[in-house]
Amino acid sequence: MAWTPYTMDELDHLLKAEQANFSADEQAKFNRTQVPIRKVRCVRSPQHADDGLFVIASDGQTAIIFDDVDQEFGICKAKALDDGPVRDWGLAGSLVFALMHLK
Repeated sequence: MAWTPYTMDELDHLLKAEQANFSADEQAKFNRTQVPIRKVRCVRSPQHADDGLFVIASDGQTAIIFDDVDQEFGICKAKALDDGPVRDWGLAGSLVFALMHLK
């Protein structure tokens, strides 16, 4: 099966589904740290040097991203989002697990 990038509608639907199981505290944290969704460049490997990640939330130190290739939420340093292509991020699985890394 060939990979196809997520559309903004698909990502919006996924975010709503993930939030459906949030506790009140998790929802408050997400509401406080959520940012307008944008796509940033990333480097997966020399063969995939111009790929992208969706930025979902940030506390100023750590950002939550969505990797539509691996179809997982993850984290990276927020500063990396403005320093050219993101080169280092970690996958967390669900949005609630990624959210645990934000303050």
